Amino acid sequence: MNNRHRVSLIVGGLSLSFALYVGAIPEISPEQYSTKKNSPRMEFVYAANQSAHNVSGYRIDPETGALVSLPGSPFVSGRFPVAIAASHDGRYVYAANQGSGTVSAYAVNPANGSLQVIPGSPYEVGVYPDGVTITPDDRYVYVTSEDGNVVTPYRVDARTGALTRSGQPTATGAHPISITVTHNGKFAYVSNFDDDTVSAYRIDQQDGSLLPVGQPAKTDLKPIYIAISQDSQYAYVANYGTASVSAFRIDAETGALTEMEGSPFVAGAQPYSVTVDPSNRFVYVANWGSHNVSAFRLDRDSGVLSEIDGSPYASSWYPYAVVVDEKDQYAYVADNGNGTISAYEIDQVSGALSPLPGSPFQAELGPYGLATNSVARAR
Repeated sequence: MNNRHRVSLIVGGLSLSFALYVGAIPEISPEQYSTKKNSPRMEFVYAANQSAHNVSGYRIDPETGALVSLPGSPFVSGRFPVAIAASHDGRYVYAANQGSGTVSAYAVNPANGSLQVIPGSPYEVGVYPDGVTITPDDRYVYVTSEDGNVVTPYRVDARTGALTRSGQPTATGAHPISITVTHNGKFAYVSNFDDDTVSAYRIDQQDGSLLPVGQPAKTDLKPIYIAISQDSQYAYVANYGTASVSAFRIDAETGALTEMEGSPFVAGAQPYSVTVDPSNRFVYVANWGSHNVSAFRLDRDSGVLSEIDGSPYASSWYPYAVVVDEKDQYAYVADNGNGTISAYEIDQVSGALSPLPGSPFQAELGPYGLATNSVARAR
């Protein structure tokens, strides 16, 4: 049986409280997860809390969209976790710890979404990891190193979620931040903050290595996060150094990027992250400098963005990440400056955002990256 202990610390005048577990952690077997497509699914949101050095987890109330803290949350991570990603099968979560040079790996409890540290975690990944992502087939994890100017592939053990290096690091531009993989699993893209470019790569399907595609594509100033349309035709880049989003067409054969007509599109001040909703109709941008969220309609035929009436929508202080749940009902924003998560209902016709009752929801200090996840438990 696990014994839970709550520890309180006073740091810089702030009271921090977190849970520790002592004792054996029961192994979660693959058989506990349902593979039936029609199985009822629970949805979760996980936050990498940069200043609290932990990961918090929440269950999404399916009726209201409210966030309910998971048992045992927050969960221990390395120092300064800034990026987080969940496997597509819902079984694993990975957090990049910038201050520790590691990635923390967790197994998701299918009964309630809580996280259990995978044996061997955290994994050493080099200096200042900044981005982490998982391929759609859940075979590989990629991690960017902002000081090393590389991205490194890791193979995922399908049964345990453990990571092992797969091949050599691949060169990026200067100061790589995020890495994103197309939904068809063919291509990967890295934002180069100091070069004002995005590097494109073809994914080797045999070993997960990244093969550069042509010259990096130019963006506006300080590109930071990238989102891919659900049909893998378009890429959108939040440009932190300007109030804009660069938009590109993706060549279906080579993965090369071509900037589309009208790009870059105007967003709020210092846009930080960008996401495309699961229906492939709307794009949302968290604007760090103006404390709000820009919303756009995505033209599926051209990829062009048009701002939705009422946009931008107010958030709390210094929003970093924005995500949309799998059912396409709710959007969530990490308010780094306020220690909260803002939550919105998505209008299914217009894409407009309305704050949920109870929003913003309390988080830990400095929520930075967000990831959504869904799990169905076998009977």
